[in-house]
Amino acid sequence: MNLDADRAAFAEQGYIGPFTLWEPEEMKAWWKIQRKALLDPENNARKAFDNPVNYDRHLDIPGLSKLITEPEIVRRKQALIGSDVICWRTEFFPKNPGDTGTGWHQVETYAIGEADKGMLEATDRVPGNPMELTAWVAFTEATIQNGCMKVIPGSHREWRYDETAPMKWNNAAKDNSFFGYNYNDIKIDKNWDPDQQDVRHLEMKPGEFIIFTARCIHGSNPNISNRQRMGFAIRTVPTHVRVYGGMTEFEEFGHRFNLDRHGCVLVAGQDDHGLNRLHGENFWGEPFTPVDRLERTV
Repeated sequence: MNLDADRAAFAEQGYIGPFTLWEPEEMKAWWKIQRKALLDPENNARKAFDNPVNYDRHLDIPGLSKLITEPEIVRRKQALIGSDVICWRTEFFPKNPGDTGTGWHQVETYAIGEADKGMLEATDRVPGNPMELTAWVAFTEATIQNGCMKVIPGSHREWRYDETAPMKWNNAAKDNSFFGYNYNDIKIDKNWDPDQQDVRHLEMKPGEFIIFTARCIHGSNPNISNRQRMGFAIRTVPTHVRVYGGMTEFEEFGHRFNLDRHGCVLVAGQDDHGLNRLHGENFWGEPFTPVDRLERTV
């Protein structure tokens, strides 16, 4: 694990990887177990959010509880974002045969839709460090044919979208939308469109992962194959970022999310800021095990 190389690549591209977490056969066997857990009524009774969107299943699925603290992922995040890291959200990204591509989008505070403020608020800034990172883990093969992610390297250095501008959710919106939100509506330059030569398609084997900042413009290809693509996003911030500040609920994708059961998880280091509610264990009473602080704080 060459963390200095990771820092250099991230500064240039806005993402790093793919890296291997597990070999493909190991991931396939592990994902089969998690799929069964997702269908277990007892697990579903413990969900943080009672709605069709599978946010934060790391809080009630033991396998996902362990995944968010995997050192192969967390160490690389620490090198980019700082030694003290919390997971504030996880979510699944399935793409079934026939599903359209996800349009280009770019965010930082996750001010999605008609929200009057973002979900993330930095109370401090470290020059050169992002305020958020996502690890996107491939549970299945991700290819151009079945809808792999695509990014525009280096796009994290310039805002092309105004995430504070309101967007209307449209359940009927398909191609070039982000699950019903059309980011074309909030382009700063309505005529801007990425040159195809600048686009990088991030094909991955099962068990591989990438790490990126959501400021790096990203989207995905349509699934024109007969195979499902499944990815899992682990979203993290430094402990100086306030999550869902002052909110008791939020509305997104046509659903209302009550935050009564939400809590962040310390995945690395320690929390000296105390800005967020932390869950020290999952909803089965199993403790989360954070990675130690990096000796070199960045």
